[in-house]
Amino acid sequence: MCTDNQAATDHPSSWGQLLMVGIPGPRVDAVARELVRDLKVGGVILFARNIESPEQVWELTGDLQREALAATGRPLLLAVDQEGGRVQRLKTPFTLIPPARELGITRTPEEVEYLARQVARELTLVGINVNLAPVLDVPRSPACPQWDRAYSSDPERAARFGLAAIRGYLAGGVIPVAKHFPGLGDTMADSHEVLPLAFSSDPKREADLLPFRKAVAAGVPMVMTAHMSVPKWDERPATLSPVALQVWLRRRLGFDGVIITDDLEMGGITTSLSAPQGAKEALAAGADLLLICNNWQAAWETARLLALDASLAPRGREAAARLNSLRQTLGGESAELPAVREYFAR
Repeated sequence: MCTDNQAATDHPSSWGQLLMVGIPGPRVDAVARELVRDLKVGGVILFARNIESPEQVWELTGDLQREALAATGRPLLLAVDQEGGRVQRLKTPFTLIPPARELGITRTPEEVEYLARQVARELTLVGINVNLAPVLDVPRSPACPQWDRAYSSDPERAARFGLAAIRGYLAGGVIPVAKHFPGLGDTMADSHEVLPLAFSSDPKREADLLPFRKAVAAGVPMVMTAHMSVPKWDERPATLSPVALQVWLRRRLGFDGVIITDDLEMGGITTSLSAPQGAKEALAAGADLLLICNNWQAAWETARLLALDASLAPRGREAAARLNSLRQTLGGESAELPAVREYFAR
């Protein structure tokens, strides 16, 4: 889906820039090279399987960026889940982040902003430019799977801490991602396994949307969708729902940045649809960046499926334009290896 010209859009690689994918290991192997060079994906997400040391991550991200620039002339969005607590891929010697719940109780927003800036500094040193954080969910009880990953059960407090983290990441040169819209706080099931059902009776979801509303007003550049059903809005999962993404997030909250899906291989989607079909429906619903974390063949299948549907072309151009605008905010040259070694040797 080219925006520079009206090139043909029936080839899978025309749609690759709308995908963020996982790669197999800690080096640029044949699969990773094919995804970046041939499919021309827009982003790569790193997991524990991709991480050995700061020096190795620096080498991996540099190699990925060189492949991408040679293939497309555009930098990759290189992402990681570095929330804190049980969700942080980069371990020691990177800064270990306490769970958000603990931060919301024991720290001030100013301290969280400082911590986020420090984390962002470390991510940029090793070439990572997107952190899939902070979590802005407002859990009602410890039975909610997001309980320890969220700052508070009070919407105003959750918003204050979330905004502090967003400010810190941006100040440190990393793109933050507010998640999981429209808020998993009123769910009791894990969207990794099944599709959770929102139980709030408020059709406006005031408590759940408050942190997102304030994050959007503060200029957060990316928002991640939740695989959850909001019966008051739509029968479809929010990730696949035009009501959630276009009516609520775009129009009512006024968000004009990049909408990224949560992993389309999660049970919240795949109990009813394949990841490629879910990706197609998510794009049609209003998502811009389609996340496929593990199955690289599903990434190719997704691109092929999108290329077959001419009706998606306008939506694809819109998404590509947003992604290109976001890429233009990325920093320039990455750190030199001696600076990486010096920092992490401290």
